[in-house]
Amino acid sequence: MRWIKPILLIMMVFILTIPFTSEAMAEGIQDSVISEERLDQAVSYFNEQMERNDIVGGVLGITHQDKLIRSQGFGKLDLEREQMPNENTVYSIASVTKSFTATAIYQLQHEGLLDIDQTVSTYIPWFQFKQKELTDQITLRHLLTHSAGGIGSFQTDGLVFEDNKARDSLEDFVRLFDQIEITQEPGQSGSYCNGCYSILGLVIEQVSGLSYYDYIQQKILDPLQMKDTVFGHHLNSITDSQLAKEYTWFLANKVHINRSFEAFGSAQDPEGGLYSTIEDLSKFHSAQLGFAEYSLLAPDSIEESRIGYVTTEMNNASYTASGFERKELHQNATFYKTGDGVGSATAILFIPEHDLGITLFLGEFHPEIQQQMIEGITSVMLGHEPESNLAPFTLGKLLGIISITLILLGTFFLVFLIRRLWRKGLYAKNLVRSILSLIGYGACAAPFWFLFLTVRPTSIGFYGYPYDLAIGMIMFVGAFSLWFMYYVMVIFLKKYKRKLNQGVATLTSKL
Repeated sequence: MRWIKPILLIMMVFILTIPFTSEAMAEGIQDSVISEERLDQAVSYFNEQMERNDIVGGVLGITHQDKLIRSQGFGKLDLEREQMPNENTVYSIASVTKSFTATAIYQLQHEGLLDIDQTVSTYIPWFQFKQKELTDQITLRHLLTHSAGGIGSFQTDGLVFEDNKARDSLEDFVRLFDQIEITQEPGQSGSYCNGCYSILGLVIEQVSGLSYYDYIQQKILDPLQMKDTVFGHHLNSITDSQLAKEYTWFLANKVHINRSFEAFGSAQDPEGGLYSTIEDLSKFHSAQLGFAEYSLLAPDSIEESRIGYVTTEMNNASYTASGFERKELHQNATFYKTGDGVGSATAILFIPEHDLGITLFLGEFHPEIQQQMIEGITSVMLGHEPESNLAPFTLGKLLGIISITLILLGTFFLVFLIRRLWRKGLYAKNLVRSILSLIGYGACAAPFWFLFLTVRPTSIGFYGYPYDLAIGMIMFVGAFSLWFMYYVMVIFLKKYKRKLNQGVATLTSKL
């Protein structure tokens, strides 16, 4: 039986060393994720993708636990100045603002001031979509997770054109939602909804007794010492040398434009009105990862808010109540949010398992690549081969090409009409051909008239349309409408002349 004691001793030593071995292994894994080699590879990938896609400028930031461990600028913050952006350069973060709004809602729930599973009308009694019965089923959770009965940004954003006050009044904007039709049972599926977060902004005001801005400032920005994070109407506190210009596309060329907050108005601030820096968002990352000195949310609230509720429209991720989307990447749960301003593109992503956060700023409207880029950077940090991202025909450039085509077509048909009138006046030999031409020009013009009169796809531009596209559509529909009117008059005069000739012939025969 002497062999029992040595065996027991070996077992005790083995058991006691397991925690230390596991801890060492975990530290080894994390060390490999944040190694200098991986950081250098991530920066190289960032620079390569920015150059390949000809981006004006931007910044990458990588956070580990409570520290910004790497930041890298690229290009220029202003095409007119040779100044590279850095971790203190201020960019519009657009829809990343939604994660701040969602955090505020969960803070109020933790304080017992609201319940996200209660209906919206509990906190805003007058609130209503088009169908009251279905409206009474919509909860704050549905708004947070973009599952409010099929209602999406396409239905909400353009309503600011209905009322001049709505662009800068949160309540006036939300009151216009009674025009929006609910198309499915709430909670059934995801439909990305900007306006739903404007409703949440109003709920914050109603419940807290503070303005939305004061609440975000006092409960999130100040505690985290995010000193350079402001809403658009407070940008005058930021120096010009610190503020990146915003660039978009006009007729397939990059141009400097008014800032996002000037285009969108303050009514949409809860869904996309913040401006921030890599340095400040690193602090927000630290709070999300649980390493900030100030805890934004209780651990149980954090865990509950990150549960996937409904799938996104692409079925490759899930909407959560945290304002972030959840996606599995290389067998790791990642939480990300992208934001598209009128002249910027932003993405943030964090991996709780590795205490890792990544922030990406692009200084132009380029919505096709920021998510792919940040996922590529994440892949590098996790030791995987990233995908190369190239989007030569970004949406803005593509719309510019379409606009130029419409302008050229409109100009051609307008010149052709003037030439016809100059040479022949209101004349056509064949009535059938004239009728077919009338139908053809009318059929081409009708869809554009329908769009202009009934559809407001965004809250910016010319009644919801980018200015270059609006010019192209007006030129095209104007020329084709004039041709339509021309053939109406030709057919009318042809019939009139026929009746006149018949009358003359009848009168002549009687004589």
